[in-house]
Amino acid sequence: MKKNFKRILCVVLCASLLMGFSMSYSGFFETYEEWEGYFEDYKTDGAFEILFTVGADDTQRNISWYSAESEGSKVLLSENEDLADAVTFNADSEQTLEGDYTNRVTVTGLENGKTYYYKCVSGEKESDVRTFSTMEDDNFSAMFVTDIHIQVGEEGDLSKDGFTLNDTIAKATGNADLDLIITAGDNASNGLRSEYQGLSAALGLAEGVPVAMAVGNHDRKGIAYKYFTNQPNQYEEAKFHPYISYDYYFVKGDALFLMFDSNCAVMSEHRAFAQKAIEANPDVKWRVAVFHHELYGGRLPHRESENTLLRTIWSPIIDEFKVDLALLGHSHYYSISDVVFNNKDVTETNGLKEIVDPKGTIFMVSGSINNPRTIKDGEIPPLGTRVGHSYLTEDPIYNILNFTDDSIEIVSYTTKSDVPFESFKITKTTNEGGHPEDGTDWYDPIVRFIADVYGKIAEIAVTNDMLGKKDQLIGK
Repeated sequence: MKKNFKRILCVVLCASLLMGFSMSYSGFFETYEEWEGYFEDYKTDGAFEILFTVGADDTQRNISWYSAESEGSKVLLSENEDLADAVTFNADSEQTLEGDYTNRVTVTGLENGKTYYYKCVSGEKESDVRTFSTMEDDNFSAMFVTDIHIQVGEEGDLSKDGFTLNDTIAKATGNADLDLIITAGDNASNGLRSEYQGLSAALGLAEGVPVAMAVGNHDRKGIAYKYFTNQPNQYEEAKFHPYISYDYYFVKGDALFLMFDSNCAVMSEHRAFAQKAIEANPDVKWRVAVFHHELYGGRLPHRESENTLLRTIWSPIIDEFKVDLALLGHSHYYSISDVVFNNKDVTETNGLKEIVDPKGTIFMVSGSINNPRTIKDGEIPPLGTRVGHSYLTEDPIYNILNFTDDSIEIVSYTTKSDVPFESFKITKTTNEGGHPEDGTDWYDPIVRFIADVYGKIAEIAVTNDMLGKKDQLIGK
């Protein structure tokens, strides 16, 4: 991909003054002072808060942004930097609880190995011209992070949290040519519009890299996630789901990503969603599940009762649909599980650098970007069962996932070092790999019935609660 990273800010300032143009920013910022100036301008000049996300597959990209008015909202897309011969994609606009509008566009017809330019338009306002490039083939690299926790309020600093994310993405781009950014939820701590503004400011500096976000329990403390995102292939058939989100899926290269909302405990609807996604993409080699709540991390003993319920819901779905890798968050501790099938260890991964045709799924939990958990009184919290690799640090963690025809390589770093602390590879010799054909507990009708009843009651309560607190949801 064509990117210009870490452009020295003073050069930009001088060039702007000499040329008489208004100041613009590009790349990442090495100091907080540089970031702070950028972020203040971002908040005050009405930068549209653009979110550039994945499309249904590599021929599409999704774009969303806010605007004061919806009339004439559109995206202009061209292979020319001056937008000559641009194709127009009209936006679907929705009024937010705050009175302005969110605009969503899906640009289609993209071809491999090309560079595109676009800008967002709403009324008389226009964004700057942005660019992205499509992949040459099915091999790609993704950055996986979780629990970013952009936060405003007494316990957080919106600007500094945004800078930490800026720094994390900058470090990642120094170690890989990124084609995708994946987050496993808790992108914002209170679910507020201002927090997602900090998120979009940092993500926008990763020019042309689409993001795929799962929703966390903190994201649904507010309503902004509903308006901020534009996700492909949403499972809108769901009758019970958190008010702000749906399960959705997309294909990248030869990988199918199942983006679940694990706040919702309705087992049958998650299963129906996964079945639909896989039936639509039967020949994709890799299946990756992304959701917020960890299942096997074991670092927080008081959550074991919650984890038991979550395993009851998610393990049968993961097993039935032969998921290769599950990317999770929530605990704020890093771990890679053993190979797990039917909620049991199949193969220990401790000490291994590669596993070929695993007979089950590997679950990966990453640490938090802005709220890494510390060890109290020098004590190391106990590990749970089924944990193969683990790593304790108070520094932000990011992970590079390299997808090839026959492997997914996981390379993990802290932002304090360019030397990875973990490298692990999953290799498959066939599309099916070593996944068993049967033996899961999904077909236990009692478990299915109890999980569904619990989930449906919980989601009705959550939705009614959210709709009854609209002023609080937007931060008033």
